[in-house]
Amino acid sequence: MKILVAEEAGFCFGVKRALKLINEYHRQGKKIETYGPLIHNVPVLNDLAAKGIEHISAVDKISKNKTLCIRTHGIPRDIERRLRRKGIATLDATCPLVKKGQKIIEALDKANSRILIVGDKHHPEIIAARSYAKKVRIINSLATARALSRCREISVVAQTTLNTEFFKEVVAILLDKTEKLHIFNTICQATRDRQEAVKKLAPDVDAIIVVGSKISSNTKKLFNIARGKNKNSLQIETCADLQNKTTLAKLKKFNSIGISAGASTSPQELANVKNFLQKL
Repeated sequence: MKILVAEEAGFCFGVKRALKLINEYHRQGKKIETYGPLIHNVPVLNDLAAKGIEHISAVDKISKNKTLCIRTHGIPRDIERRLRRKGIATLDATCPLVKKGQKIIEALDKANSRILIVGDKHHPEIIAARSYAKKVRIINSLATARALSRCREISVVAQTTLNTEFFKEVVAILLDKTEKLHIFNTICQATRDRQEAVKKLAPDVDAIIVVGSKISSNTKKLFNIARGKNKNSLQIETCADLQNKTTLAKLKKFNSIGISAGASTSPQELANVKNFLQKL
């Protein structure tokens, strides 16, 4: 069996940075917890929990003797202000590219532009991003974009983990909705690179496995792209998900398998999957 790994897969810059920050704090003996899950990857979160680094879901649950780490997806502006007012020590692990999007939205709001964010309204990145403007419309489908009323000027921003092709389709619709369209392609380069890599790999193998959490937005996008190029696509969280009779019997029929991984998937988990497949 031939095993091929996508040219771009696994941890992105923002995730590496966040884990470096929080692990350095831990090595220094400092007590720390995160506001929401640091990233969307269960094995990595389990590893942090084993070190005593848990996550909380509300400001009133903050421990007085711990530093609060802000997750990679960022937090709403009003919550950040509350933390400052309370004098709570924080470690900001928000991805710099997520921060960039927040600043763009804030500037557009000051300019009184009509702001659209293309993404998932339930995702923590978007929940945080929309707080930087008084009025924002979230676009999560082509139908929603088509239903928009015409106006003189529109500014559109993207979730950093958005499918690039979907963003292009939305932008094409918006061109007919306004005289002046300001496009801010805030999809991060790591997301684009991983999507392009899986597009390239998927048609050239008998099957493709995408490794990453079920709640990871960028992993879901990778899997959907892979499935569009190869019907034998499978998403797993860990190598253990491959170790059942039905899956093993199916995998052994393939002559070649490709592997891709979300931006919050650790190099170790990627290596575990590759080693397991090689032993087949």
